[in-house]
Amino acid sequence: MIDLKTILHRLTEYQYWTWWLLGLTLVLRLFHLGAWSFWEDEALTILLARQPVSALIAIITAADVHPPLYFLLVKAFMLFGQSEFIIRLPSALCSTGAVLTLYLIGRDLFDEQVGLVGALLMTISPLQLFYAQEARVYAQLLLFTGLSSWAFIRALDSHSNRWWGLFIVSTILVCYTAYFAFPVVLAMALYVLLIDRRWKSIWRFGLSMAVIAGLYLPWLGVLFFQTRSVLASFWIEPAHPLILLTTLSGFFVGISLPAFWIAVSLAVTLMIIFVVLNNVRHALAQGSHDSQALIWLLLWAFVPLLGIYFVSLVRPIFQLRTVITASLPIYLLVSWGLVRVPRKRLNQWLFLPTLIVMVISLFNFYFDPAYAKPAWREAAAYVREHAQPNDIGIHTSDGSFLPFLAYAPNIEHVRLLQDSANAPDNSRPQAIIMAITSSRQSAEEATQGRQRAWLIIGLDRDIEYQLSQKEYFDHQYSLLNEAEVGAVYIFEYTLDKKSH
Repeated sequence: MIDLKTILHRLTEYQYWTWWLLGLTLVLRLFHLGAWSFWEDEALTILLARQPVSALIAIITAADVHPPLYFLLVKAFMLFGQSEFIIRLPSALCSTGAVLTLYLIGRDLFDEQVGLVGALLMTISPLQLFYAQEARVYAQLLLFTGLSSWAFIRALDSHSNRWWGLFIVSTILVCYTAYFAFPVVLAMALYVLLIDRRWKSIWRFGLSMAVIAGLYLPWLGVLFFQTRSVLASFWIEPAHPLILLTTLSGFFVGISLPAFWIAVSLAVTLMIIFVVLNNVRHALAQGSHDSQALIWLLLWAFVPLLGIYFVSLVRPIFQLRTVITASLPIYLLVSWGLVRVPRKRLNQWLFLPTLIVMVISLFNFYFDPAYAKPAWREAAAYVREHAQPNDIGIHTSDGSFLPFLAYAPNIEHVRLLQDSANAPDNSRPQAIIMAITSSRQSAEEATQGRQRAWLIIGLDRDIEYQLSQKEYFDHQYSLLNEAEVGAVYIFEYTLDKKSH
């Protein structure tokens, strides 16, 4: 059996650092957790989780690009309410668990110090905090990916049935969480076949993968359907080679920086990463005791990065969040370079500028309104307070439509039908939105039989189109009132047509 007593004893060897770090991790993830409004993707999470379980599994998530496990977790938390804090709490807890798992991996691959420093990097990374405080799948993805990797290295080391069992359970959980975990499984297969190469390891890993494939078989048809829809049309911009470098930097600093500091962060972060990779090269050339562990981290990091990048040359799917599983081994590689190389003091000084930028980005993440999510909660409250029976909310984009459905479900809302000639080439897929809401309507259809309408505009994308709809309503109808609520523009119209 997995000796939980031994694991707890190992944890308490560095008890002051370990438990203080986990406490800091949890505090940073719970602080400010409910302050921001739900934005478009989070609102979609809520709308999905509100559906019956049978429809959520069989129909709705089949139209999405993610499996259903995360939405089922959110649905369970909805038993305690639907506030921003409650809905985001699963992500905060999963992210905290992922930090603990990263510590365990670093400890088992190298030593306690590498595990602690790697976990600290993940704890204060603004990128990790962003996804720890977002009602989306990515924190859960990191937790189960980390557990799968931890069980993988322990299983190869001990060949214990219990560790192989944990590997199977955690891997099937991550496969039912997000498809971005598949490249990590490929990295594991490459490690077993090319590096470990012991027959017992190959046989046990192959048997485990056969069990995982059998457990995943019920979802395989949905996977093929979703893959076809993504290959047919998706909204992400084509990948550029520079994106690999900005992604490595983004793992440390996230997105809450002004333009100047983004350039600084790119330079200083890439410098320390390349220095550490050079240390890795020397360690491998000299046959260091850490060689196999370093090779595993390199495979874990760069198989997802390069694999998804090459797929994106055919169909763009590369984004920071689609390769976020690679952040875990990158943190451990940098941690190894900070505490285990011969000239670690130099690396520590080189890392200091990156640490400073991380702190600046962290401060901006919490306290700079420029990086806050739009005030959809307050905007929806304004409309709810002033709306009358039979009023209708009209939206020029999904960016406002989905949050208003989540925050003001008692008011009917429609999205305007965008002329295909003006639609952006990389518009988001509509299948999942259509599965839970009505189809788009023209302005004439939306206003038919109504006395008043609320035109809601959040200038998030395709601004020219949205402004053209404002001009249309100004031309056709009489404006009664207008308000700006946190960069959300709300216009109230009486629908008696003007005489021209």
